[in-house]
Amino acid sequence: MDEENNLGESEQEETDKKHFRKGWDSLVEGFKGGFEKFQKSVEEQSKKNKELWEENKDKFTKFFKDAKADWDNKLKRWNAEIEKKTLESREQWDAYKNKVSQDFKNWQEKTKQEWHDGFKAFRKGFFKAYFWFLLLTIPILVIVIVVLFVINKLIG
Repeated sequence: MDEENNLGESEQEETDKKHFRKGWDSLVEGFKGGFEKFQKSVEEQSKKNKELWEENKDKFTKFFKDAKADWDNKLKRWNAEIEKKTLESREQWDAYKNKVSQDFKNWQEKTKQEWHDGFKAFRKGFFKAYFWFLLLTIPILVIVIVVLFVINKLIG
């Protein structure tokens, strides 16, 4: 019986080994299948990610190109506005400077003319006064000289 027991046990062990082997093989096949599925899904996901990356890369590049173009346009517009304001300010400054210069020249001319007119009036008044002085004093001087001459003749 020992032999039978040994035989039964060995058959049992072989059967257990076969079941274990089947289970192990099944487990390994499951792992293999799962790994292959995982590998395929990772490869597909990588392909999708690569496609999305390419797609997004174009969008990303387009976004930054558009942003740069927009920024450049804004800078150009701002520079143009500043240049326009500077030009307007320069023109306004030149106009103001010319106006002040013209006002100063007009004031100089007016003052010069008033000076000449005033000096002419003063000279005219001076000659008029001198003329009247002579006109009024000559007869008095003539009378005084005649009186002195007469007194000198009478005394002397």
